[in-house]
This record gives sequence, structure tokens and C-alpha cells, in this order.
Amino acid sequence: MMKRIALAAGAFVLSLAAAELALRLLGLGAAVPAVSLDRHTASRLESGVFVFDRDLLWREPSGPADDVHRGGHFVRVGDPMPAADGRLRILCLGDSCVRLSRSNAPWSVRLEQELGPDRVVVRNASLPGYTTWQGLAWLRVQLAAWKPDLVLVSFGWNDHWRAAAWPDKEWPARLSDRRPRLLRLLGQALRRRGGAAAHPLRVASEDYAANLRAIARLVADGGGRTVVLLPPSAINADNTARYLDNGNILPGDDPQDLHDRYLAAARAAAGGGGFTVADASAWFASMGEPQALLEADGIHPTDAGHELLAQMLGPLVAGAAQPNAAAVGLGLLGQEAAGSGRWAEARTLLARSAAAAPDDLGIALGLAWLLATCPDAAVRDGAAALAALEAAPAAEDRPEAWDVRGAALAAAGRFAEARAAADRALALLAADGQGEGPFAAAVTARRGLYASDQAFVMGEAR
Repeated sequence: MMKRIALAAGAFVLSLAAAELALRLLGLGAAVPAVSLDRHTASRLESGVFVFDRDLLWREPSGPADDVHRGGHFVRVGDPMPAADGRLRILCLGDSCVRLSRSNAPWSVRLEQELGPDRVVVRNASLPGYTTWQGLAWLRVQLAAWKPDLVLVSFGWNDHWRAAAWPDKEWPARLSDRRPRLLRLLGQALRRRGGAAAHPLRVASEDYAANLRAIARLVADGGGRTVVLLPPSAINADNTARYLDNGNILPGDDPQDLHDRYLAAARAAAGGGGFTVADASAWFASMGEPQALLEADGIHPTDAGHELLAQMLGPLVAGAAQPNAAAVGLGLLGQEAAGSGRWAEARTLLARSAAAAPDDLGIALGLAWLLATCPDAAVRDGAAALAALEAAPAAEDRPEAWDVRGAALAAAGRFAEARAAADRALALLAADGQGEGPFAAAVTARRGLYASDQAFVMGEAR
């Protein structure tokens, strides 16, 4: 009896071994990360846009620089980093919200432009689908050696999406070729039938906070500091349905609640975690309509959203006072509306921007200029433009303020005063050595209109 049992057991073990050998010979059952981000990650792995990476789960393929990477701003795994040259080294570490924009100029590019590429060098090390676990791993295998002076970190969405198989931190052990592939395939089959237990969050909230602290420690070891950018959101019912369909969440999950919990975890960890927080979530919410600066998915910033982030982060990096986020956001939306010829909408948005920051001269001048020179006669209003200037801070020594005042006076029919204002602008420009520049030429042309008792209107041929 015992002999028969032993023979049966031996035959069973041999069968398993034969099956395991067959799977390995056929290349089946290998551990490949099975995480999802709007179903794009798997398709990008299949198409070669991403390639498998044992340390990071996936990455961009190496090779000659393409159009995106030619300038060196976007980092790939293994790419050389700039040599130390005295400029402030800034590293942006994150996911698709850090990487993607419609214009291919995300906030990291705009930040470098705002601070000046002669003073700072910014590198963007981000990739769609990445979590804090992957960001920390990339820092360890490559990026920390650059010894950045400042690391701007922004993760969150992918951390609290559901995993198609296991949490990110379990992958290193499961990627081992020593793990039986039969067990791996069986586990995958069972997980396809399971619920929340089979699809845990990719990075639990406590691990999210721990990863942020670990990133900050690693950066500090190299002499740098870390700022965690809390990503904004505007999730609605349509977004929720989409994320459910994509497998990012399960029935019963509330993506906005998940996001808020992870933001809270980051805020709580900041106190003793060695990093500070830049609350972009609050910046966008301060407008009262964060969706206006986010794509339809309620997650990714629009071009105006990326510009808001750059304009808020620039002073933070430079150690200067930050502007009013609501005023900046509304002003950017107003500029977009004006650029599209939506003049009445632009007037409303710029007026709201000025009301949010009454001490901001630039915003007041922008509103007054629109009111004085708008091509839409229904929006153009010289008296309102002058009122906007009266409410603005004093700017007796600013040629641009006198130029706007001249346009407003002309729109109100006060042409002699408009000429005097233009003369004042030209005198200030000449005193500053700019009397022959393009701005002076434009003011001179407008003064010529005022001399003929004509107002300046944007876009009109003269």
C-alpha cells in the first residue's frame, strides 16, 4: 500500500516537474508585471513603448535620443545626467501628471524657463503608471547619484489604484525565476475570479507615506531637500465609471475618497518625514472650479494647469512669496478665453482674478488692457478700464502701466490725456535705455492713433 502511494506521489511530482519544464521551454508563465493604468501599460509593454525592467517593473527603452528625449530634459533609465556646473539641480519625480501635457511642455519645462536655464537645470524623471515604490526604486538605482539639490515629488493616483495581481512591493520576490510557474499561473487564475483581496491597492497608504519618507532620506543623504507636490483632482460620476471599467477601482471604491486619504497621509508624514508639502490640490481648489484646469479625466492638468503649477512652484523654489493661486488660475483661464476670442468670458475671468488679488499690479493691468482694447465692442469699456487701474497698486515708475492708462483714456474718449500718458511711458523707457526697443515702437504707434483721436483696438489694422 505504502509503495503504491509512494509511486503515485512520485508520478505526480514528475508530472508537475514535466509541466514546469514545458512551461519554461515554451516561455509561458513568466512573471511580467500585470498592473493597469487605463489599460495603457499592458498595451505599451506589448507594443514596445515600454519594456520590462526587473527593478522598476517597466521603463522606456534605451537607445538613441528621439524627439522627446533629444533635449535631455526627460530622463530615461540609464541616461547620463548633467555634470555639476554650478547651477541648481532640480529633479522632478512622478507619474503621468508630471510627464504629460498637450503641448509637450509640462510644468517641469516651464519651471526651468521661469527660473532661468542659466541658473537651474531641471530633469524630469517620470513615467505614466509609476507609483512611489517605482520612484523610490529609480532613485536608488540611478537618480540619487546625481545628488540633486531639490527633488519635486508628485505621486498618488497609481498608488491607490487597484493592482491586477500583487502590490508593487511584492514584485521583486515574485519576479524570481525560481518561483514555480505552475503556481504563478494558478495564482493568476484565482485572482481573476477574486475581489478586493485579489486586487489590493498597488501601494497601501502607510507604504505610500513610508516611500515618501524614504525618498526624502535618500535625497538628504546626497545633500538635497524634497518637496512633495500633492496632486489636484476633480472626480465626478463619469470619471468614476471610467476608472471602474478600466479596473483602476472596484465596485464600492470611491476614487475621490481614496485620493483624499493619500493626500492626508502625505500631509501627516511631512511633519517628521524630512520633506515639505506643496499643496497643488489646494491651489486648484481655491478657484472653486478645479476641473477648469484639469483634463476631462479629473486628474491630468491642462496646459493652463501646468502653467499654474510652474508659476506657483517658481517662487517656492526661489524662496520668494507665492502668488495667490486662485488669481493666477483665473488669470490663465482668462488669457485662454481671450486667445480663443471668447471675450465676455475672458472679461469675467480676469475680473475675478483681479478681485482675488487686488494688490497684484500685473493682473490689474491685464484686466484694464482687455477692457480698453477688446475687439468686441460689447466688452470694450474705457471707464471700466480706468476704474480697474484706480483700484490697482500705484505704479508711477512703470512704463507698461502708463501705456495701459493711455489705452484706457483713449477708449474713454480722453485723447489729450491718452497722449500725455503715452509720452510718460516713452520717457520712462528712454530713461531705462529702452527708447529704441519694440515696446517703445508699439507705444509710439498707439500715440499716433491718439493724436488722430482714435482708440487702439487689438487686432485692428492701422
